[in-house]
Amino acid sequence: MDAHRRTLLLLTGLLLALGLTMVYSASFVFAEKKFGSPTFFLERHCVYLLAGCFAMTVGALWDYHRLARWWPWLLALAIVVLAGVLVPGVGERINGARRWYRLGSFTFQPSEMAKPLLIIGLAGWAVTRREKLRTFWRGFVPGALLVGGAVALVALEPDLGTGLLLFSILGSMLFVAGVRLIYAIPALGVALPAAAFLAWSRLEYIQNRIIQFVGGNEDPLGHGYQITQALMAQGSGGVWGVGLGQGAAKLLYLPEAHNDFILALIGEELGLAGTLAVIACFALFVWTGWRVACLAPDRLGALIAHGVTLLVGLQAAINIAVVTRTMPTKGISLPLVSYGGSSLVFTMLAIGLLLNVAAHPARGTVPAAPGVPPPARREHPSLAGLPVLNTTSPTA
Repeated sequence: MDAHRRTLLLLTGLLLALGLTMVYSASFVFAEKKFGSPTFFLERHCVYLLAGCFAMTVGALWDYHRLARWWPWLLALAIVVLAGVLVPGVGERINGARRWYRLGSFTFQPSEMAKPLLIIGLAGWAVTRREKLRTFWRGFVPGALLVGGAVALVALEPDLGTGLLLFSILGSMLFVAGVRLIYAIPALGVALPAAAFLAWSRLEYIQNRIIQFVGGNEDPLGHGYQITQALMAQGSGGVWGVGLGQGAAKLLYLPEAHNDFILALIGEELGLAGTLAVIACFALFVWTGWRVACLAPDRLGALIAHGVTLLVGLQAAINIAVVTRTMPTKGISLPLVSYGGSSLVFTMLAIGLLLNVAAHPARGTVPAAPGVPPPARREHPSLAGLPVLNTTSPTA
């Protein structure tokens, strides 16, 4: 799968280079005003980028078969860091939410760290279950508790957008691994409406965002200010943009121009052409990741590739939908492009895991004899003794 690996590396490099350029273009005015240095955010972004390159290298070189053998510890670590941030005095409360640990002048978001840990941990857990995954008490219930527990901890921060993202990724992995939809659909029919009701009744900012979205942006200078400025920036860019560094939105008009709404500045400075190029890069990334999952040499690799591809693709889709006002506002960054932080580091770690799977020989690279079906996926010898999932497609 060398061609797929090269494509993933090329797309990752292009998006990182664009992000580095646009973070500086979007932030130098705000950085000069608040910190007295136009390169304040650029310097920190470079630190995160270097850390991310190291993390991606580790993820790509550390054989995922051996890493998956630690799945109980990976899942436990993810739960511990998600629970720890909720403890007063341990987690840092910023803007009413307890989502960060503080490490000196840097903040660290445990939900970002939990994403790759949960993906590889859940994949490792799944390959030890075999036919048990198709049963209710020994397959569906433990899987639902794992996914539901992690999502609930993120939602309590509160961070409903990241919780929904995690739910979509991990739930999809369970389905692909073999959990039966006949068990999941009734549970979702109860859990999702209950969660939506609790969010609506207890979180005022959720009400404001949904009302503003449904009401057609009736409060452009209040709750709808950010999205109004984002749409104005994209509209003013036209097809080819006003030119790199020439955008007006970053002149303290658009909040978070270097972070969650960086795509709006891309639309202003590089135009519709630049925005479509970014979307095309993510679409090609998802397609390539999907091919890696389909050609993975074993079920473990397929599940990891599936989870990482969804992580990058869904997060990008949500960010693009928010910035273009296709869905209510939610603070989710654009992978590899938005200003650094723990999101950049652990997204690059996850991409390293995808490259790891792509580095192994593709299933079916040895031609089968005429009339002989291709060999079924088998697990790597380092997972010897662990049961292997069935390779047949799950049915409801």
